[in-house]
Parts: sequence; structure tokens; C-alpha cells
Amino acid sequence: MKRTIALYLFCLLVFGGKMTFAQGKKQNVSSKIEQVTVFTSGAQVSRKAKANLQAGKTELVFSGISPNIDVQSIQVKGFGNFTILSVIHQTNYLNEQKRREETSTLENQQASLKAKLRVEKSMLAVFKNEETILTKNQSIGGSNTGVKTTDLKEAVDFQRNRLSEVLLKQIEYEKTIQKIDSSIRTIDYQLRALNNNKEYATSDILVTVSAKEMGSSSFDVSYFVKNAGWFATYDLRVKDISNPIDLSLKANVYQSSGEDWKDVKLTISNGDPTESGIAPNLEPWYLRFGETQSMAFSSPVIHNANEISGKVTERGTNLPLPGVMINVKGTTIGVSTDSEGNYSLKLPENAQYLVFNYIGFKRQEAYINGKIINIALEEDKQELNEVVVVGYGVQHKKSMTGAVSTISAARSAPLVATEKYQPTTLTFEIEIPYTILNDGKMYSVDIKNQTVPALYEYFAVPKIEKDAFLTAKLIDWQDLNLLEGEVNLYLEGAYLGKSILDVRHAGDTLNISLGRDKGIIIERKRLKEFSTKQFLSNYKNENRGFEISVRNNKQQSINIVIQDQFPISTTKEITVDEQEYKDATLDKESKILTWKYQLPAKQEKKHILKYSVKYPKNQEVNLE
Repeated sequence: MKRTIALYLFCLLVFGGKMTFAQGKKQNVSSKIEQVTVFTSGAQVSRKAKANLQAGKTELVFSGISPNIDVQSIQVKGFGNFTILSVIHQTNYLNEQKRREETSTLENQQASLKAKLRVEKSMLAVFKNEETILTKNQSIGGSNTGVKTTDLKEAVDFQRNRLSEVLLKQIEYEKTIQKIDSSIRTIDYQLRALNNNKEYATSDILVTVSAKEMGSSSFDVSYFVKNAGWFATYDLRVKDISNPIDLSLKANVYQSSGEDWKDVKLTISNGDPTESGIAPNLEPWYLRFGETQSMAFSSPVIHNANEISGKVTERGTNLPLPGVMINVKGTTIGVSTDSEGNYSLKLPENAQYLVFNYIGFKRQEAYINGKIINIALEEDKQELNEVVVVGYGVQHKKSMTGAVSTISAARSAPLVATEKYQPTTLTFEIEIPYTILNDGKMYSVDIKNQTVPALYEYFAVPKIEKDAFLTAKLIDWQDLNLLEGEVNLYLEGAYLGKSILDVRHAGDTLNISLGRDKGIIIERKRLKEFSTKQFLSNYKNENRGFEISVRNNKQQSINIVIQDQFPISTTKEITVDEQEYKDATLDKESKILTWKYQLPAKQEKKHILKYSVKYPKNQEVNLE
């Protein structure tokens, strides 16, 4: 009997082991991120790996992958004499992301303080309980029991002294608790400034392959990750108005995908895979009594504020959030909040929504309905769910040497071609490798610098603003592959502020406002000798006259446009006599006057504007 059992166990170990082996081996494969295509929302990550395969089935484990993968975007390509059988994606809570040393130090300090805080609160509770006991225990002995005076005095002294000690201890512990609380909040605020993520899980991609013989192999693994993006900014420098524009384009890249991009080849794309690529279908519109137009056909009111500002805080605590990424939806225009959570952003024409992204918080959109938008972001407490996809996509099995075995996703993020310009997207391949860490911070990536010919022209409306505004006109700008974005302006070595480059609404000529130029002095003053009031029977006749002087204090001549206007009558009882506007062009409908000319350096030019208005003397008309 014993011999039979031993033989059974031997067979179970031998043949059972062979059966387990036949089901497949597990092999960890090290992979490296080689290339990342960053979209305005999200990024396509490409990894490369090599492995030596044994004959038979092998499960290859690609670990340390971002937990924020869109599983429908995973693509695996294998090169070698084998067949890919399946792809599985799963979250790995045991293999944590690498954290920055500064972050780990702060987290350890915070954990130590929290442990100390619990001890201090426990001791405070002990003394509060003792206080309660001492306070309630006021009577000494029963009602019929006599107490000696000396015993009573000793008891009262003891109770007073002990209660005093207890209350002093409580004050001491409360001060310590308050100090620890303050330290914890300070560290928490610093962790927010470092864009610390509270979720450290990673994920694995498991690829099962079948090989007929031992051999080397290589793999390309790509996937789309969330919590990444970029926005464009320009540095525009003008040496003087006789020289072309020096235009530098930069991409402000950020990511908190759960993995570091170290020394990778970056491709910047203005595409957005998260947007639907399906063209809308216009259904018939039927009118019926008692029904208003569907909201599907109505669009929100557009507010034409050219600049917006505000503050971003955490919902619940009201603490400011530094480093929040804010984008104008559907554009490459964006900005990040400062250390106090404040932001300011130039808006393009017809901007409708702002998008707020911050590591560890829910993405939020805000409709632009004014010049100030304050946002409170909500912490994203959703747990990472394990997602497993077996037999992923459609399998294409080939088993020839040098063949590519591919298992593709049923729906994947589009792979951007190597061309810099496509019918729907514009991409920039960055030659120098970049490192973008998993910290949600903004990294500036230089894209290109170009010299652009421009026609400079000054524009002024002295009735409203005394300053002259310099504009640059770009001809044939379509060949420059420009994107919309904020512009930092520099003129003659001085920083002028910010402007906006909005190519979506430009015509054949792209106009860029370069801001105010104090080198042009403009004054509009009223001519007192001509500004009179006369009474003629039942009517009053008022005369107005203005002198506009323009002085060019610059070292070179300038082209300038000056505008003013005549009033327009809205009733036959008011008549306007346009008396003088020498050298100006008058628009007959709007009554706007335009002087356009070239003004030499260090020269001054004056314009005279005169008109009279006749109206009933029992009425009042504002002529200022």
C-alpha cells in the first residue's frame, strides 16, 4: 500500500510538473520608454524591450507601466520566430511607482508627526477624563458621615492641586497638538506644491507567446495615457520696427501618468484623441405648436473678455492649489497657477470653456461667463480598479522567422505619422531627448525659433486712449505652421507684457498686437476758441473743435493710423455739420475718421477736427 502511494506521488510530481510547465512559463521583461507623442490632452507612450524565449508557451510580464492606461489603446508588436497568443492588462498594487527623494522625506516626516499627534490626542483625552472624575467627585463621604476638619482640608487641597495640574497639562497638550497640526498642514501644502500623487500603484501588461524553438525576440509596446498634455507659448522679440520678428515657440509639457519619461524622444502634436472624430449628423428639424427650439440647436452666449483670471482651491479645505494646468478648451492656449493658486490668461476670440487639470483631483470644465472664474477642485478618491483583458483585440498569428506578430486594440489612440504636417494635425519632432517626470509640473520644451518678416503699424484712438499701440502684420503666415497661444512680448529689449496669438480667426494677414509704445506721444485737446454755444430762435447750435497732435520720438519713421469720429444724429431734429477733417478718410455710415500716413523720426503732425450740432433748445444733448 505504501509503495503504491509513493509511486502515485512520484508520478504526480513528474507528470504534474510537466503539465504545469506545458501550460507556460512566466518571464519578467525589462522595457524602456523610447518615444512619447504628447497631445493637447493625453499622450501616446512607446516602449521597447528584448527577451530570450524558450520553446513553448511563455507569459512575458512588462511591469512598471502607468496605471492610467486607456486599455483599448494597447498595442504590442513582436519581432521574431514566435506567435502572440494574448495580451492581459492588470493593475499592480504591490509594485509601486518610484517617488522623488524630497517627496519621500516629507511623507515620512508627515507620517511621524501624525503618529505623534495621535499620542498627544490620547493623552489629552486621558486628562480630560480625569478632569471629569475630579469635577463630579465633589462630596466626601456620605451624608451622615462626619469628616474631620483636617481630613476635609487635605481632601480639598488634593482636589484643587490635582485639578490644577490636570488643566495645565491639558493646555500643554493642546498647544503641542496645535503645533503638530500646523506642521502637518505645512508639509501637506509643500507636497501639493510638488504635485505629489497619493496613488502609487503601477500596472502590468502580460503578453503570452508561443515559440517552437529557443531564440531572441524584441517587442514594441505602445499605449495611450491620461493625465498628460501641453500648451503653447511664444516669445516674440522685436529689436526695432525696421527689423523682422524673432519668434520662439515653446511647448509647456506636463504629465502625472504614473511613470517617468527619462531621456525620451518627444513628439508634440496639436491633436486630441479624447475628442470624438465622428462628424455630426444634422437631423430634420420639425416645428410643432407649443414647443421651443431644442437646446441641441442653441449655443451658449459668447463673452468677449480678452483676459480672464481667478484662483483655484481645494474643495472642503479652501487651500490654494499651485501648479494647476488650465487650458482654453479646443486650443493650445493655457497657463498654470502660481504658488498661491492664482492664474491669469489671455483669451482668444470666441473662447467658451476652461479646462482645469491637477494631479489627484477630478478634471473640471468651467464655462467662461465673466472676467473672473474661481474654481474649487474636488479630490479624486476613486480607487484604481483592476482591469484584465484576455485575448485582447483581434489576434493575427504568424510563425515565420523575422515576421511581426501583432495583437492590436479594438479601439486605439491614433498613431501620429512622422510627417510634421497632416491634414488634421500638426506635429513637431524634438531632436534633443527630454526628461518629463511624473510630478505634474510644467516643463518647457523648445520647439523652434524663426525669423518672420513683418509690416509694423501703429494704431491709436486718442479719444479713448492716449497711447499708441504697435501691431505687426504677417503676410503668408499660413506657411509658418503657427499654433494659438499666449505671447510674451519684448520690444527694444524691454518686456511689454502678454498678448495672444489666435490663428483660428485670422485672414490673409495675421495681426499681432505688440502693446503700447511710449515712444509715440499723442495728445487730443479741445479748441476752446471754437467750442461755443449759440441760440437761434427755438434751436441751440454748439460748435466743437479738437486738435490731435502726434509726435514720433523714435529713431526711425513709423506708419501710424489715427481714428476719431463725428456724432451721428438719430432724429431729424438733430443735425450735424461736419466742418473740418483735413486729410482724413470718412466712413459715411459709421462717421469714423481715419488718418493714415508715415511720420518721420523726431517729427510731429497735427490734425484738426471740427463740427457743429443743432438741436431744440429745450433739449439736452451730450457732445463730450
